[in-house]
Amino acid sequence: MHHIPYILNILILLPVLAQLLRHRAGTPLVAFGGVPDVPVLRMLVVSLWGGVLIMSVIALAAPLTFWPLLLFQVIYKTLFLAVFCGPIWLGRSNGVIPVGPVVVFIFIIAVWPFFIVTALQSGQV
Repeated sequence: MHHIPYILNILILLPVLAQLLRHRAGTPLVAFGGVPDVPVLRMLVVSLWGGVLIMSVIALAAPLTFWPLLLFQVIYKTLFLAVFCGPIWLGRSNGVIPVGPVVVFIFIIAVWPFFIVTALQSGQV
């Protein structure tokens, strides 16, 4: 059971990273609501999510000890929703909300805390 979030990270991130790496510079990023491509920012996202992917693969060997990775994901995804999406949802800012990533972010924010708590309660951390 403790492997589930890391397996999901791998299954979610592999195709996303492949798409971002194959993306033709200068064309809109469809997965992000058609926002214009900024290669340096795209590579920053690839680096961050690539790091999460690599750590998720490593976590398969000892999932209970990698709960901080899950906490990191919950924190940065919550910040994205609050700082970027929140003002748009409240009508205080213009912008395109990337529906696909936001749905995944909300799922992770809702579910990962369960795995964090069970890891901490296991007594093996």
